Amino acid sequence: MKQDIRETVQQRYAKLIVEKSCSSSPKSCCGDLASKTAQQITDGLYHTDEVAGLPENMLALSLGCGNPTSLGPLYAGEVVLDLGSGAGLDVLLSARRVGPTGKAYGLDMTDEMLEVARVNQKKAGIENAEFLKGHIEAIPLETESIDVVVSNCVINLSGDKDKVMREIARVLKPGGRIAVSDIVIKKALPKKIQENVLAWVGCIAGALTEEEYRHKLEKAGLKNIECIVTKEYDFADLLAKNNISLSPEEWADAKGSLVSAFIRAKKPAREWTPGIDYTIRQATDNDWPGIRDVLTASGLPIVGLDLNIHHFIVADRGPIIGVLGAQYEQNKALIRSFAVISELRKAGVGMALWHQMQIQLKSKRIAEAYLLTETAQDYFKRTGFYEINRAEVPLSLLKESGLDQACPCTSHCMKLLF
Repeated sequence: MKQDIRETVQQRYAKLIVEKSCSSSPKSCCGDLASKTAQQITDGLYHTDEVAGLPENMLALSLGCGNPTSLGPLYAGEVVLDLGSGAGLDVLLSARRVGPTGKAYGLDMTDEMLEVARVNQKKAGIENAEFLKGHIEAIPLETESIDVVVSNCVINLSGDKDKVMREIARVLKPGGRIAVSDIVIKKALPKKIQENVLAWVGCIAGALTEEEYRHKLEKAGLKNIECIVTKEYDFADLLAKNNISLSPEEWADAKGSLVSAFIRAKKPAREWTPGIDYTIRQATDNDWPGIRDVLTASGLPIVGLDLNIHHFIVADRGPIIGVLGAQYEQNKALIRSFAVISELRKAGVGMALWHQMQIQLKSKRIAEAYLLTETAQDYFKRTGFYEINRAEVPLSLLKESGLDQACPCTSHCMKLLF
């Protein structure tokens, strides 16, 4: 049965991608019933500015049920894996967000999908992406090599979801996370749908209930599980488009059963202890090469920092594994250059650096601390920072640090009072 499901899915999606790619006219490429089903599920998931610069037909080629790249921050230097990457949309979006120091993998079992994805990658000029052939039940990547696993309406198609969850947990680094868009069943489906293998390709019969999803993730060792319903579908219409006939009673039972949802979870982090696993200390001139490497890998500016290194603290484990700097002016400080190597971002190193920086700030009788960040605002809110307007950040601090030029206008500006 599992092999039948895999072969049916592979054949149908190969057919869909060929049909969707055959013409610029939606009418000529979306005549298949399954394609119409996919169109209803995928409409309105991506903003126009989000896909700017990608090939024009990529949205039309998407067969997902959500936008997993919108589920949370992706940081510079991270490694992302998209399960069932299709035409490559979520892979290319992820690759842009993690920047040149990061990487995005796409995994798909269908040659036709991989061919289209690689063409789209070439058109977009994105180099830090790679498309792999394989099955999501046997991911061809090393253990603990991935920071974030995303997937878009694919896990529901697998005939062995327990194995998929175990593979996700295997390839995730400690502290790694998943951000999945998938079809979820709110109540039991009519037996006729469950037994119809073609319905798997319509994202119906293979879907799990929320309770089943949670159980399988937990069994694989994943924690902090969230399931947020994003859309409820006209189930009767989807069934009709897949030529599945139900009695009036079965139609009534099926109504309201099918939703798409965002599913998030994390692999437990391996906590590192300062003083045992590493040392936190004041930076010296000799630390500059290690500091530079950590900041560069995180996509942070380094111009002029070597002249201000005595205001930095570092986490040292032989190599520098984390860094945090400050710029001072009277009783004010600008927090900057906060970075931890990607494989230890969930190990408590960042929080240990921040605790030591707080001691330093208080010893200098700092009353106000400021920072600018593009992705870590939620992290800093947990430490007491709150968002402010950019104009409230002392301009002299910004100019002295060079962040008035180096930090984008889209950055979140934050403040902390001592």
